[in-house]
Amino acid sequence: MEEIPPFIVMSRGRRIDLRGPHYYQDMLTGIAQEILGELAELEKLDLSTLAPEDFDQVVGITQIRLLNELYFCLGQLRARGVELEPKQAIQDLRDIWNRFIDGTGRPPALKFQVEAGAETLVQ
Repeated sequence: MEEIPPFIVMSRGRRIDLRGPHYYQDMLTGIAQEILGELAELEKLDLSTLAPEDFDQVVGITQIRLLNELYFCLGQLRARGVELEPKQAIQDLRDIWNRFIDGTGRPPALKFQVEAGAETLVQ
């Protein structure tokens, strides 16, 4: 039997509240917001002054952090009997992340590239 926990803990200790009716979207949004906070710390260095290879490294690390946190959270849910489809969760996290990037005026290179034929499901 699946049991949604009241919260999950991200790898660096931040708690994401899952008590609302939209726990899945709350989880994905919490992950994106946490990584945006980390990105904001890097942006204090002014990303526009970085060499292209250094900027690419920031992009790669950001995407790895998003995926690591997603898998960390999915693992906690799985341990409680809540099975979510990882591929769909990645796509949904991409949609949320890309909207945040668009909404904050950050460089489009920071967006996840959506695979051809993939559908956007999180509204």
